[in-house]
Amino acid sequence: MICVRLHPSLRYMLTTKHLINLCVLLFLVLSVGCTQLRFPGQLSDVLLNVHVTASEVSGTYTIAGETNLPQNTPLTVAAVRYLSVDNSTAAQFNPVPTYSILAYQTVKVVDGKWQTQLNLWQVAPNGKYQETWQLEQARLGIISFKPSKDVIFLATLTPVEKLSRLEQKLARQGMRLASGTVRSTPEGQRYAQANQTLAIALPRGETTPPQPQLDQVNYGWGYRYLIPKEPQNPYNLEFPGDRQTTAPPRPEEFLQ
Repeated sequence: MICVRLHPSLRYMLTTKHLINLCVLLFLVLSVGCTQLRFPGQLSDVLLNVHVTASEVSGTYTIAGETNLPQNTPLTVAAVRYLSVDNSTAAQFNPVPTYSILAYQTVKVVDGKWQTQLNLWQVAPNGKYQETWQLEQARLGIISFKPSKDVIFLATLTPVEKLSRLEQKLARQGMRLASGTVRSTPEGQRYAQANQTLAIALPRGETTPPQPQLDQVNYGWGYRYLIPKEPQNPYNLEFPGDRQTTAPPRPEEFLQ
């Protein structure tokens, strides 16, 4: 509360207009002061934000942010696109949209900042650029998905130990996780998360088809019907036609 004491000689000089202006001024002072003043023992919210920018390479995005979490705190950065079943009959059995993790990386906080890059595009066997869920959909050929136009970029704090231990450590430093960033899994595990949503179109174009990996052929056995070539023997094993020495023959070399 802010109290204003006026000199007795000035109390009766204030007109109604002056009183209104004074009240407005006090309201502005209180409004600004409430955002800056902090009571003793009150904890400040932990800063955790996400900034996403498109890179020069198509399908690649730079994700960065600032935070006052402790040094080397691990964060999991992921790009997620939600999918709905593009079939009225199938949608009745599974009305809840599913999602596909397009890419993810683990980063650590360094001097209050973190940054990484995610490539959302994969190369299909025919050389076309696609997202992960498109590759699986083409391979299975069972369900048709309708993708959301938005991609959600997430920065998730999932400590190895329980989140409550980190909150106790932050409380000793006068900080706390903002209530809007703390969430829980269906199993009851708590985590903190910040996100940014961007409208990103599906991949287009194509490139050179990738070479098939041996672990993707014949369940990892490769082409078993092909006999591998043996390396060339570096030594000449043919019997020489002429003697290779001028020494006289030894007795055991003659016919007995």
